[in-house]
Amino acid sequence: MGNHVAGRAMAMLAEEAVRNRQWGESALSILDRICMPYRNTHLDWKAEDPACPGRVHPDYGSYTDPHPKAALGMLILEAFAPNGVADMPRYAPMLDAEHPDESAYDAWWTEVYEPFQARYNFS
Repeated sequence: MGNHVAGRAMAMLAEEAVRNRQWGESALSILDRICMPYRNTHLDWKAEDPACPGRVHPDYGSYTDPHPKAALGMLILEAFAPNGVADMPRYAPMLDAEHPDESAYDAWWTEVYEPFQARYNFS
């Protein structure tokens, strides 16, 4: 399985898990269920536009981005951000297409994304 295909598969599993989330089910337990089979894998998280396969998603660039339409990214935010989804406004400026905020990106990377990557030993 290619690393882009695996990243897309995990994004699809996250969408399904969010749609069928059980009351009280933590984001971390969902991520563990989705990510453990891919542990120790090099993954490509580039998000594909469902309306136009082969192109980057028009709303977010990576399945791991903290964007309301990116189920995987929102689970990562909920599970790893210091204040969960309440930290969304802190990281959202990194997604501004015209003027991305580097400090928001740096905070996302060190506080959220690196711990996520480390938990599953993704590279």
